[in-house]
Amino acid sequence: MANAIVIVENESVPRGSAPKGTQREALASVDVLGISVVHRTVDRLIRDGVQNIAVYNSSLAETETLEERPNVVVTPVTAPWEAAARELARCKSAGVDTVLIMRVGAYMEFDLADAFRFHAEHAECVVRAFDDGGPLDLWILQPARIPESEDMLAELRSDKSTYYPLRGYVNRLENPRDLRQLVVDSFNSRCRLRPQGFEVRQGVWMGEGAQVERGARIVSPAFIGRDVTISEQCLVTRCSNVERDSHVDYGTVVEDTSILPNSYVGIGLDLAHSIVDGSTLMNLHHGVMLKIGDPAVMRQNKRLPGVDRNLWTSSRVAPAIPAMREQGAK
Repeated sequence: MANAIVIVENESVPRGSAPKGTQREALASVDVLGISVVHRTVDRLIRDGVQNIAVYNSSLAETETLEERPNVVVTPVTAPWEAAARELARCKSAGVDTVLIMRVGAYMEFDLADAFRFHAEHAECVVRAFDDGGPLDLWILQPARIPESEDMLAELRSDKSTYYPLRGYVNRLENPRDLRQLVVDSFNSRCRLRPQGFEVRQGVWMGEGAQVERGARIVSPAFIGRDVTISEQCLVTRCSNVERDSHVDYGTVVEDTSILPNSYVGIGLDLAHSIVDGSTLMNLHHGVMLKIGDPAVMRQNKRLPGVDRNLWTSSRVAPAIPAMREQGAK
């Protein structure tokens, strides 16, 4: 079986939309039902028998435990594609026959064995996956046939590839709506992504250390992540997920909403059709983004120095979230 090169990179924020040098973390690095798409991708490659996986990570996500996977080497780098080019050259020198290269942006489900069979039939070419939405950042190639290039990504994205039709579920994770849709699709069994936790009753999953206080109601399907606290008289319902280290305070209703890791949601709120990320609230139904200035309403649950996800500052989310306003204490 082939080796794999997995690239996780954050993206530059357009000029004028954020301080100089700011970058937006890939949505694939954010927990979705207990574990990130990056982790799920690497775990799937391991299950499918990939022998050696080199991960080059420029994401701003907190340090995670990919290194604990067998035959996985994780290297934090500022220029992941340059590092990937060096790894491909090393594979070429070592006589590795086939290499799979993935940029983890989209969440993809596919038959890896079928993809390799397709490549074997087109061994003289670089094979690139695509679906009804167009090309995807997944390639299979023979290192010996790839010329050295200063811009490996441009070389791979050129028109020289043979397209492999990917016949599985794909969510490109390009904006907040996509992130929320992935959760809903999982709960409705439209994809194979499953919650990372214990199914305490039908359709309700909880991670280790989750606490649901007396009088709170969790209506399936729903997910309560690791070390989450749901206070008294709260209601979590309609495909909602509350990710790790978050706290939903007394009497708050969470409906058709994703609360991302390490978020605090205050007392007596009514959240629907939204995403909460620390002090940022995105209402997907109305297409509005609010930055909450009152820490009693919303904030990071725990102070984590040096951690700033910057998920929503890029113009790529503009079609879904056209406005951002500062909401202070009243």
